[in-house]
Amino acid sequence: MNTGAAGGDSPSAKYGVVIERGDGHDCVLFERQLQHCVEEVWAAIVEPRQRAVWVPGIRFEPEPEGRFDIWFGEECEGPAHVSGTLTSFEPPRRVQLGTIGFELEPGERGGCLLRFSDVLWYDDKRTKTEFANAVLGGWHRFLDQLEVWLDEGRRAEYLPEPDYSKIDMLGRK
Repeated sequence: MNTGAAGGDSPSAKYGVVIERGDGHDCVLFERQLQHCVEEVWAAIVEPRQRAVWVPGIRFEPEPEGRFDIWFGEECEGPAHVSGTLTSFEPPRRVQLGTIGFELEPGERGGCLLRFSDVLWYDDKRTKTEFANAVLGGWHRFLDQLEVWLDEGRRAEYLPEPDYSKIDMLGRK
């Protein structure tokens, strides 16, 4: 099990790690040092027009107990649609949509640190490692899109992703 904390500059921080939450569930965690202030990144997360560029399947009302809907599509690694109410909304630092969380804090060298997490709900179709690697790959792609949006104000047409199939992020088969 990979339980090490992700550091802002380590490869695992950018590519994500799988950690135990202590409640019997694993969680993917990404930490990315962004070159934009907390307020800019917060706006990209909560403003519908901006969010639609980098993660179009997530919609939510940016307010305490606001409704959220997430559409992952047919090729997702979990349910195709999830909905509920925000369990945390603390502008401009934290928003929690069910099992998916975004946390922001000012960076040590300027900009801000984004911590993104999502709980893994394994299935019987593949090993836990295969499932976790697929989820890591999907969220990696969205977080890369967020960075392109923040840095360049556009959506990237193609973004390579790490080959998670060659990495045992869980430390077990």
